[in-house]
Amino acid sequence: MATVLIVEDEDLLRETLSRYLTYEGHDVIAAAAGYEAMEAGFDAEPDVLIADWMLKDHIHGLHVSEVFRALSPEMSTILITGFPSRDLLEECDRCCVSRLLEKPFDLKDLQAAVDAALADASLREDLGPPIAAIAVSSEGRLEFSSSRAAELIREAGLPSEPVSLEDLIEGEALSLLARSEDDWVEARVRNAREDVWLMRARRRPGQVGWLAVLCPLEEEQRRSDPRVRILLDIRSGITNRTLDDHGPVIVVECDGVVRRLLVSQIERVGAICYPNDDLQSALRLLAAEPRARTVLVDFALAGSDMASWISQIRAVRPNASIIGTGGIGSEADLLSQGVSAVLRKPWRLNALLDAIEQER
Repeated sequence: MATVLIVEDEDLLRETLSRYLTYEGHDVIAAAAGYEAMEAGFDAEPDVLIADWMLKDHIHGLHVSEVFRALSPEMSTILITGFPSRDLLEECDRCCVSRLLEKPFDLKDLQAAVDAALADASLREDLGPPIAAIAVSSEGRLEFSSSRAAELIREAGLPSEPVSLEDLIEGEALSLLARSEDDWVEARVRNAREDVWLMRARRRPGQVGWLAVLCPLEEEQRRSDPRVRILLDIRSGITNRTLDDHGPVIVVECDGVVRRLLVSQIERVGAICYPNDDLQSALRLLAAEPRARTVLVDFALAGSDMASWISQIRAVRPNASIIGTGGIGSEADLLSQGVSAVLRKPWRLNALLDAIEQER
């Protein structure tokens, strides 16, 4: 049998899935949100992740999968959703998701998906460099090392089973760890070569210690790895601005490249982004996600139906902030039809943030 991590924010469904898979003989860990799942499953090295796509914090199920796959490349993912779309299917392919289960599904379908995920090694592909992550207690004890972290330790010629962070780095280890909560710091490795690692950390809930990421100085580009940023909850990027506590952003955009760019930029500053290439899919997501209050609409896609689109969006979410995006068209005409702001292509990140934040 397998260790299965379930991430589902619907209490009844999460409990039902947990009980069923436990009855089938699996070791089950359950969580209601993305970061809760990371804490619950970080040192458990799950064999299978079952994650809902839409979760009630600023990361979604595919984010959780990408982070765990970077920590445990052998893990397989089953994504569950009530809102399959072409974009989501493409993202599942990119992230090597084993199975996509559409709600509602039969529990026997779930067991079949778990069996297939465990057997389908072809999906356990390289999705990028693994993350060297460690868990450190508030007293400085090493409680867990990912496979990449253990590899770094071996390559540095350090003890194969270090007890504390001070066994790895020189100086006041806990003081350095605390400073790394705010930015990446250089940590001198406790070996004859005096190698240097870069380190960044975040406090674990309840002040029980830290979760830290290490990377050799010559691999400093790893600092911008989106999976590292998600794991450490780093929400600022090329700008110091963030969208803390902002609800999900719904995007309706015809150009796939622009959709992906919007997703990457919005999620990099702290909000979930749900992309769509048609209005009806966006309306279903908007109806299902009460926290969403910002909708970006490509007015070239809406065309002469822009006023109708705005009416349909406001019928679902009366207080929605609707941002019209595009390269042509009269700004005055768009504003008169009810959009809250107009974002011209090509846009800059600060202009995007200004448009999103103006109705907050």
